[in-house]
Amino acid sequence: MPQSASGRPPTRRQLAAEQTRQKLLRAALESFSERPYAEVTVGDIARSAGVAHGLLSHHFNGKDGLFAEVVREMDRRLRDATRMPDEGSAAERLRHHFTAHLRFLADHEHAAVNLVLRRAEATDVAWDAFESARREGRRTVCALLGLDAEAPPLALPLRGFTAACDEMALQWLREGRREDVDTLVGFFVTFLTGALRAAYEVTPTPALRDALAGLRDDAPDVSLPGPDVR
Repeated sequence: MPQSASGRPPTRRQLAAEQTRQKLLRAALESFSERPYAEVTVGDIARSAGVAHGLLSHHFNGKDGLFAEVVREMDRRLRDATRMPDEGSAAERLRHHFTAHLRFLADHEHAAVNLVLRRAEATDVAWDAFESARREGRRTVCALLGLDAEAPPLALPLRGFTAACDEMALQWLREGRREDVDTLVGFFVTFLTGALRAAYEVTPTPALRDALAGLRDDAPDVSLPGPDVR
């Protein structure tokens, strides 16, 4: 049985509140997966969940807060599905990660379009949830390569890499997945290599050189300008 914040078993009232919250979250996940944010109403979600309208505001502070929580839930599922393997070279593990990412998007196409890749319609609260998910994704990739995702001048090129990959994946889904997953993975690796090279040209550090060297199996042409920093 789950524990309450005090460490005691939850009361019936607390259990009922949590059940209501989960009903709303499930209904919202289904609704927001199938339709853009602007097309979903509070009434739609409440009716689907079988609860009173006011409970949505009580548990999630309104539609915007609920949408943000749905975005965070999809991000948790995506991260669970794309965990880095423990073995293999950096390039192999990165390709595995990108492959799992694209397969998850393809397996959850409607949710991918409306909850993972489409950010233009997000309000402020949901935008923060979107950006938090992307920041965590950049950190995951950089941790594998021994880099700090927030370090200047790497942070800006990496944000460009993330935006480019999201847009590419969105168009790939909308156009019927005409390219195979391996092709898109190659594009992702090439875009990442370009972002790292751009950062290296500004600040040629040993860490960036080593990260680029670790990607050579996937992008063999990584000759670098500037001084030898080894």
